[in-house]
Amino acid sequence: MKKFFVAIIAVIIMTTAVVLAAPPKYDTPYIGNSYRKTFHKRDCPSVIQMNHENQVPFRSVDEALNAGYSPCGNCKPWTPPRRS
Repeated sequence: MKKFFVAIIAVIIMTTAVVLAAPPKYDTPYIGNSYRKTFHKRDCPSVIQMNHENQVPFRSVDEALNAGYSPCGNCKPWTPPRRS
């Protein structure tokens, strides 16, 4: 029973931490993560969890790609065109 309550408290703490996480540092359509070298849509959950020190603003997908960043696998800010 004690383990159950510990698990419930852990879930509440983690949920609260995500809700209280700071919004993105920059007001650009795309935010890069300088640590992982990935870029995300501004509203991607990964951006909310990202340290502000690691956030890099990008105005376009091309700008992020030219800087050597890869697109996020969750929000998929850029998908390569399909070949016919």
